Amino acid sequence: MTDLPAPTAARLTRARWLDARLLIGLLLVLLAVVIGAKVMADADQRVQVWSVTHDLGADTPLSSDDLQAASVNLDDATGRYLAASEDLDGLVLTRPVGRGELLPVTAVGRADPTERRRIVIEVDRVGVAGLDKGQVVDVYAVPETPSGEPPARPELVLDGVTIGEDVKSGGSAFGGSGSKAGVSLLVDSADVPDLIDAVAHGDVYLVQLPAGEAAGT
Repeated sequence: MTDLPAPTAARLTRARWLDARLLIGLLLVLLAVVIGAKVMADADQRVQVWSVTHDLGADTPLSSDDLQAASVNLDDATGRYLAASEDLDGLVLTRPVGRGELLPVTAVGRADPTERRRIVIEVDRVGVAGLDKGQVVDVYAVPETPSGEPPARPELVLDGVTIGEDVKSGGSAFGGSGSKAGVSLLVDSADVPDLIDAVAHGDVYLVQLPAGEAAGT
């Protein structure tokens, strides 16, 4: 009797598409690891610098109420901005800065008591409602005229003057009374006599500059 051929077991061939899916999966995992490492590296390079919370004029004394710490990646530009660890005591702005702007080192200086004076004047309470520290105004005066003569025209006394403190027109701001409110102004020492003379001989009005125009002063 002739021997029958022995049956051979059929082996399943691995599908090539499984190999492709595995390779793609490995590549995606590797890509995720690389991206994650890059994100972590970038986070490690972020630094804390001061950012301005509202528009501020030149000569404004800086405090923590005017600034907030911002975590940013500045690469080689880190030294151009004031670190949030910097002590603000005695620092003033040398030029206007806008809300949201990172505070440049070049826009900050030490207060010089021989150059600036803080002077409080009384002006119309309604006209100064909402003025805040750091905003910029022009100072106008309407001189008094003898009875029977036509009213004098407003005269520009000082331009681009910075408000020294928030104006609380609803209360007794800096000793204001009645229809008047006291306003703190930061002026050059040489301009103090002109401002006092304007207050003593007429009515003084403050005209706020728009934020964009004030930033360009």
